[in-house]
Amino acid sequence: MRFRENIKRELKQWSLAGLIVLLSLSATIQWSPARDQPRLVSNPKKEAATQLYQQVREARATWRDFSGFTADVLIQYNGKSTTGKLTADKDFKLNLILEDNSLSEWSLPKLNSVIGHRKFRKQEPIPATFADGEVNHPLGRLVNIDGKNVSFRLQGDVMTEVHRRSDKSWFTISTLDVWRTKENEVLPRATSVIYRDPKSGAITGNRSNTFAFTRIGNFDLPSSMLTVETGENFGRNVGSIKLTNHRLTTPESLSKIDSK
Repeated sequence: MRFRENIKRELKQWSLAGLIVLLSLSATIQWSPARDQPRLVSNPKKEAATQLYQQVREARATWRDFSGFTADVLIQYNGKSTTGKLTADKDFKLNLILEDNSLSEWSLPKLNSVIGHRKFRKQEPIPATFADGEVNHPLGRLVNIDGKNVSFRLQGDVMTEVHRRSDKSWFTISTLDVWRTKENEVLPRATSVIYRDPKSGAITGNRSNTFAFTRIGNFDLPSSMLTVETGENFGRNVGSIKLTNHRLTTPESLSKIDSK
């Protein structure tokens, strides 16, 4: 009997001690339902910057369920001219065949850029922070991306500027005008790229671009690109790419190509 009474007394003591610990914890920890738990971005300004950046990323025109396309190409660069054929497959890999293949070194990277940026990717939110308190800048708010050596200016659903600086390079891309698709998504119409010396900040070059697109099926495919490049020592290059006779790739057209 005495043994049982001792056991009961010890259990009561342990229960009391556990209650004291629980009460102590409840005084320092706020318990709340899962739906009331704080979100990953809890700073209101940080949350607004993250949402603005996400809105801009989702507004960029991308090609979902893209099967590929072909087009005839006319390339002119610094007085030289050539024609050829462009093929873009469903994986956004390009094949450019030109009569004068020497112009592919200039034209293929530009085609890869304008077409490659249309590849659809799921846009998971990326934490961002407003770089300053300036809300009336003509090109929108300046936003820094957490953990990245890059910042953007965002206005509405348009990325108006990209600023990237490192020990080896420094450039700013400004979007001066945009093209709106049928879905009201954003494509660049006019851009300017300024290159600087990463140490002195002196401007070393500028590239001005214009773009045009044509609606084929559910896609706004590139139809023309014009580029004017200036550099040091009076360097200047002018080139254009025109695409016509666009045709979307279908299983039927692929079988015809394979049979040739």
